Amino acid sequence: MTTTGTRAERTLATRRRMVKAAYDLFRANGYLGTTISAVAAEAGVAVPTIYYTFSTKAALLGEALGAAIMGFDRWREPPPDPAVAALLPWHQWWADFQAAPTSGDALRVFIEYGTGILQRVGPLVPAMRGSAGDPDAAGFVEMNEERRIESYREVVKIVAGKPPGLGHGLTIQAATDILAALLSADVYQGLSARSWSHARCTRFFQQLLASQLLDP
Repeated sequence: MTTTGTRAERTLATRRRMVKAAYDLFRANGYLGTTISAVAAEAGVAVPTIYYTFSTKAALLGEALGAAIMGFDRWREPPPDPAVAALLPWHQWWADFQAAPTSGDALRVFIEYGTGILQRVGPLVPAMRGSAGDPDAAGFVEMNEERRIESYREVVKIVAGKPPGLGHGLTIQAATDILAALLSADVYQGLSARSWSHARCTRFFQQLLASQLLDP
């Protein structure tokens, strides 16, 4: 292993540690209640390291959200203004989703892992709402929502392209609208608040979305 490789691995590990610390504090204290100094202390780094790496608290929220979506152990510095099509293969489940033989199988793979994403993103919902007064943070939240819709559209296109396809008469746009409205962190959090287990939430989404997107 080269010295450069070791340095890169250490840099990545430090970034992930800072992002996870920010996630934990955002979920516990909200956006306004979380400070850069608290994140630095939680991550065991100096305050200037946080600023050097992320520049702003808003950017730190953006990366905490991205890591929650991707998985904290798979997160790395995102490329500038990445296209959704370039980000989707980062997911460990993407290859299984693409390889699924039928539309029903593909939807099951997506929802199984998608609810895991919602489980991680859900606790950040209050912080995202609380960041509305910060234009930069609100911009990250808005961009994430746009990418969520675009990602769901790509998912629907792949599901539609497998036999037997989408339900009769259902368009790509309509299916995307249904998926975006029902499979969300807000809905997941609402069910969790009613003491639903993750397994029960997953079964609910599997049954509901299969009934809405596929033929019986």
